[in-house]
Amino acid sequence: MKPHASRASESSHPSPGLPSGQPVGHVIVGGGPAGLAPLLAASRSGRLQALLAAGLVVVDQQAGIGFGNIGRYVINSDSSAETFLSCLVGNPEPRLAALIDHPTARAMSLYGRGAVPLYLVANLMELVGEVLTAIIGAQPGCRVMTRHAAISTRQTADGGWETRLRCLGSGAETVLASRSVLLATGGWQPVPLLDDKIVAGVPLLSTYADRLVQSDQVLSAQGRAAIARRLSAHADPRIVVVGGSTSAMSCARVLMEIVSEQNGRTPVTVLHRRPMSVFYASVEQAGADGYDDFTDEDICPVSGFVHRFGGLRFDSRTLLMGLLGLGDRPADPRVRLQRLGDEASDRAVLDGATLIVAALGYRPRALPVLDVSGQALSLNAERPDGALVGEGCGVLDSWGDEIPGLFGIGLAAGYRPGGRLGGEPSFKGQVNGLWVWQNDVGALIADRMTEVEANYRISRIMSGGATAPEARGADRASGRARGRRDLWSAA
Repeated sequence: MKPHASRASESSHPSPGLPSGQPVGHVIVGGGPAGLAPLLAASRSGRLQALLAAGLVVVDQQAGIGFGNIGRYVINSDSSAETFLSCLVGNPEPRLAALIDHPTARAMSLYGRGAVPLYLVANLMELVGEVLTAIIGAQPGCRVMTRHAAISTRQTADGGWETRLRCLGSGAETVLASRSVLLATGGWQPVPLLDDKIVAGVPLLSTYADRLVQSDQVLSAQGRAAIARRLSAHADPRIVVVGGSTSAMSCARVLMEIVSEQNGRTPVTVLHRRPMSVFYASVEQAGADGYDDFTDEDICPVSGFVHRFGGLRFDSRTLLMGLLGLGDRPADPRVRLQRLGDEASDRAVLDGATLIVAALGYRPRALPVLDVSGQALSLNAERPDGALVGEGCGVLDSWGDEIPGLFGIGLAAGYRPGGRLGGEPSFKGQVNGLWVWQNDVGALIADRMTEVEANYRISRIMSGGATAPEARGADRASGRARGRRDLWSAA
C-alpha cells in the first residue's frame, strides 16, 4: 500500500489578532482526526465561526494537522468511504465543501460503501487539516501551533486552564491560558498493559516475552516489514493472535498475508475469550444469512442495527462470516478460531507459537493534569481499564467525577454511547470511529466548550469582573480532588 506522506509545512500558523499571553476560549491538544472532529461537527451545523469567536488554538507535534497517525497503518478502514466524505458533503463552509471535488476525495468516492485504505483516509484528512488551518488562522485570537508538544495542563484559580507547550524545534516553552481544554492525544499500548493479563492460566507477558508483540506493531507499515523479516527465518511459522476485536482480526489478515508470501502452511490461530459478533443492518438481513447469535439486547433501538457497535464490519466481518459459515461465504483456510476455555489445549497452542500477538486494546495517552497548586490530579484513566471520559466526554478524576472545562475524545478515550446516539443495550465497550467523532460526539463537545465560555462570560458580568468567588470554588474543587487522590492512593 502507498504510504502517507505529509505535505504540510513545519511552522505554526498564527493569527495577527493573538497577542502574546492573551487568554483564549479553547485549546485542542492533538490535531489528528479526533481533535478536528468537533470543528467539523460545528462546521456542518453552521456554528464553526461561533466556536472560533471565543479564540481557539490547536496544538500538534506533527508538521500539519488532520492526518494524525492513520497513514502509518497497512489495513483498510472499518468505516465506508461515504462515511469519511460525509463531513464535506453539503458543508456550509465553502472551502470544506469544495474538497469533495478534489482528486483525493474523488479517488475515495470510488470505494462507495466499501472500506478504504487508511493511507487514503490520511490524505483526505490532511486536506481537511489544511483548510481548517487557513480558517482558524484567519480568525482573531485563533492559531494552529504545529511542531509543539503539550507538557501539562493546570487548573487556574478563576476556573480556567494553563497548558504548557514546548516547541520541538527550538525547545522554547510557552503557556496558553484558556477556558477549556480538549485532550485528543490518542491511544497507545504500554507494555504494563499486559502485566496482569492471564491467558490459558498463565501470565501472558512474563511467560512469552521473547515471542510477544502487540497488535499496533503488526498493523503499521514499519512493524509489518519487521515481522516479515522475523518470520522469514522459519520455514512454517506458527502464529497466534490473542483477542476477539476488530484489531485481532485485522492482525490475522496481515499475518496470513505474510505467511502466504513466505509459502507457510500453518493457519494463523485466533484465541478469543468471548464469541465474536457480526454487524448487520437489520434483523432480516441477519436471518437471510443464517445468523441468529443475538437477542433483543443486541439490537440498537435507534437504528435497528444488529450489534451496531459490538459487531465486526467490512474486512474483519467478511473474514469472520466465512469462518462461521454465514451467507455462503467461504472460510479462509489460512485462519482458524479457537475459543479460550480448555487451558491445556490453549496452553499448547501458545507454547508451540513462533509469534504471539496481543490484540488486547489500547489505553488513553492522557496529558498530565495539575490542580491549582501544581499537584498532579489522579485521573480515572490511570485505573486498570478506567475510561478517560464519561458520558458527556468530560475527563474524569479518579472518583469518576468530571473535571470542569476539561474534555477528551479519540482512540481509547472510553466514550460509551447512549441517548440519541443509541447502540445495543448489551454493548459494554467503548466507541471509536470517525463518523461518531465527527457527528454526535463532536457536536456534544463543541456545544460543551461553547457553554464553558458562555458561562464564564455570564459569571464575569454578574460579578462585575471579580474572580474571587470563582477562585474559592476552584480551591474547594482542588481540595476535594487532592483528598480523593489521597484516599485512592491509600485504598
